[in-house]
Amino acid sequence: MTSRVSFLLRWAEGVLCKNGVDNARCDGEWLLAGALNCGRMELYLARDWMVAPEARHVFENFIHRRARREPLQHILGTVAFGDVELTVDPRALIPRPETEELVHAIKDYYMANGISPASILDLGTGSGAIILALGKIFPQASLAASDLDYDALSLARANAERCRMEKSVTFSQSDWFQTLQGTWNLIVSNPPYLSNGELESAAPEVRLYEPRHALIAPDDGIGHLKTIIHESSAFLLPGGLLALETGFSQHDYLIHVAGQAGFTIRKKMHDLSGLPRILLLQRNGPWA
Repeated sequence: MTSRVSFLLRWAEGVLCKNGVDNARCDGEWLLAGALNCGRMELYLARDWMVAPEARHVFENFIHRRARREPLQHILGTVAFGDVELTVDPRALIPRPETEELVHAIKDYYMANGISPASILDLGTGSGAIILALGKIFPQASLAASDLDYDALSLARANAERCRMEKSVTFSQSDWFQTLQGTWNLIVSNPPYLSNGELESAAPEVRLYEPRHALIAPDDGIGHLKTIIHESSAFLLPGGLLALETGFSQHDYLIHVAGQAGFTIRKKMHDLSGLPRILLLQRNGPWA
């Protein structure tokens, strides 16, 4: 095979398109940049470069993995999330743009009210994306994160070290609030919220490669969110904020549940696709 950059990119696009990969050209560019250890934009200035055989073999392996619908982020091994770069692998969900929007919504909420949370808990932290991104935004806050899954916690701890925040975050293994002690100004969670049927209809990248337990929730996808809303009041300071990412069909019911649990709806937001995705709920009482 010719090893010129332009030829390799055309070849990769053809292979990925044939296997149903969306954004095949873009993915090919990211994977070639990864194989060459350069920036993706550098490839636009290097169309006539000849790629060394070792890098070409790495690239070909990347493309064949992607053609089997392995997620791009797993192949590259990292993903940018807010102001942090995270290691990603099958131990936890790949951080998504919707979750980054949750972080932005929290930031905007506190900035608009002229306050900052003194303490933050991230429930079901997974890769650690949310708590590490929020730690960059609110560097004076006390940070805590929990997850039931030991492997996910090991990844989150590794990411804290990667971000040089290992001394800033207290990690705990817990089934939601079961073993936690303390109270916080802000509790945030992106829990599993898919039904079995929704997962079965998801893209192969999700259905085949991401941890099933981090995607599916009981009670047709809404069970974990109900648990978090009902139990969080005991762990939130008066006036504290509960920030949730949810399934797009769950908002109306969750708003009803939150009202019964003593919360005021501060913000409900749609994601970039126009789907209801984010709820900011305030525990009734003065600002904490």
